[in-house]
Amino acid sequence: MKQYKTVAGPIGLTIQKKDSYAEAVKQYAAIIDREAVGGWELEFIQEVPVTKNKGCLAAILSMFGLASATETVHFNMLVFAKEN
Repeated sequence: MKQYKTVAGPIGLTIQKKDSYAEAVKQYAAIIDREAVGGWELEFIQEVPVTKNKGCLAAILSMFGLASATETVHFNMLVFAKEN
C-alpha cells in the first residue's frame, strides 16, 4: 500500500533577465530534492485551480461587466508517494 503527500510548488517562477530558463528548473528541482527524503518519490505534478469568491460588491459589479465575482489561481501540487 502506498502513502501519498502533496507539496505546493510555486505558482509562477521568475528569473532575472540575465538568467537562463534552467534557473527556473533548478527552483523546482530544489523542492523535489528537499521533499524526496525518507523514501518519498515524485509521482507527478498536478495543476489545481482554486477559485475564491470576491464578495457582494464584486458580484454586483460583475453583473454589469465591471468586475469579476471570482478570482482563480492555479497551484502546482507536487505529489509524492512511498511504500508503507
